[in-house]
Amino acid sequence: MKPVYVLFWFDVEDFINDESEAALLGLLEMLDARSVKGIFKLVGEKARRLEQNGRTDIWNRLARHEVGYHTDWHSIHPVVTEYLEPLRFREGAAEFERREGQGFRDVGRITGQPVVCYGQPGAAWAPQTYPVLRKWGIHSYIDSHNQVTFHDKPFWYGGLLNLTTLTGLMGMPLRDGALGPAKHRFDELCEAQREEPFGIISIFYHPTEFVFEEFWDAVNFSKGNNPLREDWVKPRMRPPGDRQRFIDMVGEFVDYTLSRPNVSYITTGDLVGFERTNSAALSEDEVRRFAARTGDRLGYLTESESGRSLSAGELFSVYRCLLLGEEPLPELLYGPERDLPSDEQASELLLPELIAALREPLPRVEGFPMLPDRFRVGDVWVNPVDLACTMAAAIAAGAGEGERAKAVRTRSEESAAAVGIVEEQVIPLVRGRLTAADHASDTAEWTKYWVIFPEKLQVPNIIEMSKLQAWTLKPAYFR
Repeated sequence: MKPVYVLFWFDVEDFINDESEAALLGLLEMLDARSVKGIFKLVGEKARRLEQNGRTDIWNRLARHEVGYHTDWHSIHPVVTEYLEPLRFREGAAEFERREGQGFRDVGRITGQPVVCYGQPGAAWAPQTYPVLRKWGIHSYIDSHNQVTFHDKPFWYGGLLNLTTLTGLMGMPLRDGALGPAKHRFDELCEAQREEPFGIISIFYHPTEFVFEEFWDAVNFSKGNNPLREDWVKPRMRPPGDRQRFIDMVGEFVDYTLSRPNVSYITTGDLVGFERTNSAALSEDEVRRFAARTGDRLGYLTESESGRSLSAGELFSVYRCLLLGEEPLPELLYGPERDLPSDEQASELLLPELIAALREPLPRVEGFPMLPDRFRVGDVWVNPVDLACTMAAAIAAGAGEGERAKAVRTRSEESAAAVGIVEEQVIPLVRGRLTAADHASDTAEWTKYWVIFPEKLQVPNIIEMSKLQAWTLKPAYFR
């Protein structure tokens, strides 16, 4: 039987009710008794509350587990999606860092551990978070959301390994009689992944749900409500004894999973370590092979023999390098801020003018390169999708071979010589489509996803940017 890896993660978020701390400690004790590593994503205010309460017993046990970040204030409005919806990509990234940076630093300081993964509160997802998370050194995004998906498998997006809509996502309800169906579901998920290199089961809980029958935020911040601190209310508690009874039941479930052959519990850091995408510089032949496969549909491309998995942005980067005479090293490029068309009159580009446009510095977001909305090529504006497809066609036809380049039509040899080629090539403009954007949903009405959202919340900007950042999307490659 192939290996099955379990990601067991907890959103530690209830900073209103100190009673939830006992559940957190109990879960840590249950995992430690089985030498199982969990993944604990902490809200900044919850970490500060635990610090104020002197919970060194919790910090000492947490040192054996992986720590993640779950925003600073979770459900207090405006939540992440609300405050980022009006903002474009770079402006939104700066705002996310301004609002959430202190919480991230506090979680690292208080736990004394590196914070290596992230997940959004509730359904408050937004694409502007990714460059900031990457700058902070976070390597993976573990949660559940349906805005950007990839065949229910791990995938790269925004520079992070995304572990969101996985085939193996499950949870065992905390109620009597749930253990048997949970065991059966675990077996089903193992079987469903038998053709994969290994199976991944993603299980999650909130410590607070072992103490309360209602969620702490639902009774306070639903539908956009934002009561004053003195008006916060306590959710309905479970009967005495339920907390430990359900922790023990989860322990029984863990024991069952460990009784199966080749099942082990890992962290997101372990899974990132298993990822084997070949990120070395490409040979010229490799670049030409990928260019020949691009056509007018720009998405990710893979090559299993060489372990290559290249996003649209990385394809753009290696095509650009080849035409500039540089080493074709794949570079993650964030997508543009807006989806603007190329000029209508643009039908062909001069290779020297194209190369000059490629030499212009790229804009930056949080220190990382991103694509501009359009490139100025000679007298026309060309959007990056069309430019990538045009570069691919030119490379497939022989451009970038120096003196071996064949001209489609010769104009000024003097101008051509200035960019290091014998003849000046005219390249037909290829108008393309970013097919990677098909992995992003078009559903803009998000109120059904999370009770905390205001009733009339609409997120057309978030939707548009999720598609624009599909420039960074590609499969994760495990060997």
